[in-house]
Amino acid sequence: MKSWIGPSLGIALLALSGAAQAELKNPGTLVYLWTDDIRTLDPAYMADTANTYVSINTYMRLLNYKGSEISEFVPALSTEVPSLENGLIKSGADGSVTYSFPIRKGVHTHKVGVKGADGAIAWKLYDDLTDAEKAAIAPGYGELTAEDVQYSLMRAVLQGDSFMANAVTEMITAGKYPDIEAWAKDLAGVKTFDEVNEAGLAKVHDALAQKIKVDGDKLVLVLDAPFPATLGIMALPFATSVIDREWARDQGDWDGGAATWKPFHKPEMGTDKLFQVENGSGPFMVEDWDRSQKKVTMKRFNGYWQGPAQLERVVLRSVPEWTTRLLQLEAGDADVVQTPVEFLEEVGSKPGIKVVEGLPKVFGRSLFYMWPVSAVDNPAIGSGKLDGKGIPPDFFSDIDVRQGFNYAQDYQLLLDDVHLGKTVQLRGPTVRGIMGYRPDSPVYTYDPEKAAEHFKKAWGGQLWENGFEMTAYMTQGRTEAHAALSVLQQNLARINPKFKLKIQELQSATFADKIYGGGDPSAPMAYMGWGPDYSDPGGPLGAATYYLASTGLVAGMSGKGYQELMRDKFDPLLKQAWTMVDPAEREKIYAKLQEMSYDYATTQFLWEDYGFIVTRDWIDGYVHNMIVYGAWDFYPITKKEKQ
Repeated sequence: MKSWIGPSLGIALLALSGAAQAELKNPGTLVYLWTDDIRTLDPAYMADTANTYVSINTYMRLLNYKGSEISEFVPALSTEVPSLENGLIKSGADGSVTYSFPIRKGVHTHKVGVKGADGAIAWKLYDDLTDAEKAAIAPGYGELTAEDVQYSLMRAVLQGDSFMANAVTEMITAGKYPDIEAWAKDLAGVKTFDEVNEAGLAKVHDALAQKIKVDGDKLVLVLDAPFPATLGIMALPFATSVIDREWARDQGDWDGGAATWKPFHKPEMGTDKLFQVENGSGPFMVEDWDRSQKKVTMKRFNGYWQGPAQLERVVLRSVPEWTTRLLQLEAGDADVVQTPVEFLEEVGSKPGIKVVEGLPKVFGRSLFYMWPVSAVDNPAIGSGKLDGKGIPPDFFSDIDVRQGFNYAQDYQLLLDDVHLGKTVQLRGPTVRGIMGYRPDSPVYTYDPEKAAEHFKKAWGGQLWENGFEMTAYMTQGRTEAHAALSVLQQNLARINPKFKLKIQELQSATFADKIYGGGDPSAPMAYMGWGPDYSDPGGPLGAATYYLASTGLVAGMSGKGYQELMRDKFDPLLKQAWTMVDPAEREKIYAKLQEMSYDYATTQFLWEDYGFIVTRDWIDGYVHNMIVYGAWDFYPITKKEKQ
């Protein structure tokens, strides 16, 4: 049964007729059309790939990934990559490990503080300065130092908003504390974070400052125990991005004081002092962020330490409609467009358009179950009861519900008709090439009889008798997401006509608000993709931990019930695996965890994400790195007419 393809894709097929060779327009500007949108300009707040496109290009980190390599690094703000051989990694007698990063001199931020004749300091664009103004840059106001790196890392950890900031906490404390709140409560000897007084705040600040400290012109990290992915975390374009301390203070952000950081802990996104301002030291700077138009314009920073980029500007614009993106690509008004996989062959046959396929990725796409969800004014759960007009907030707490949903999905249809056989079914948190992946681990298949069997047992028989009505969320413009939800919707209705699944497409920022609910999300089910930030499946940012730890990213958005399941069944094995030295023994545990994700139906695992890009043929220089999920580093990109 393939009727779902017609209504969702038919209009788009009309746009594939007749493309003429377009002339290169705006040679200095790259226009990138996607279905995403950014949420913030504060790297400490960022938690998704879309924002990476901004942070990776506007901010610097201590290290960068070496091209497409996921375990090799090159110097960035640090002049060297720490190693045992160069003496920048040292082991202590107490089991601790120290990483030293020598900080590059002469690296300026996009805006610097210039002291005027009256002694007042004004922030001005570095590129616009005269020689006299450059000579008047106030010390510390826009030339990055080890103190700025320390401030940046500590600010992110103390702010505690993103999974990356919390991962740094977990990294330096050898997993003892998953976030700064747990650390502060322990040191203050209280049960809740609200009870932590000024003395307690100062204690955790001072303890953190002993782990992230300055030694001359070096930033030094002191870890309680070895952490294999330390260098990888320092290269990621999230909370480890470096900002200027004095500039942040002048924006009204944390002043660096030991007992003054609590008001800046977990701010509402719109009240975050760096929410809509940027002052990094990367090759581009944010020239304009038009939130109403979902458009970001980045301008070249000529003062970048490695020299100016080839491009003068980059424009990221959210265009949910595929036909619109395609027409602009054909006309040469867009240079790169996000493209549904089912149109790759047709688009690639058009003059002047280039398709690059087979780019590896380390994550899959799934439908995520969340419980309990907010019961207050939540249209996604209807009546909030199992009365045929809604679902209870903890609907997915029943394993028979989760297993029934998993058996109701037609995975093979999606692989064949949406992905054209270009990828494989996702077998759990880990994908091919990651430790713990086994090609014979169990997966769900479409089996309406087994689905009905589980649904009849769910909720003591009430589910089958009364039926349900609920809403699943997806990001606007994702045809593959709509396909997965449409197939599930139709199959559920066939299994029992009383089963009513609604599908709602949301703008990406609104979608993020629905799912980033921490312990009280509002979305009972949503289509997403999450993956690891290094190649090992363990630790705070590994593939297995992301999905299957009570403190993992998925647990953080999936509700307290999901977290409790992870805490009871998965955390002990994850902890055991991370402490093992023998890779062969660790692999067995990760394979077991992969199987357990099937046993407990934690998620509806759909397919391994398939990597490709679609550009005009005048675009060159893209370097694919699967750990940053293919986010574009625009520094090496060129836009030139083909000869």
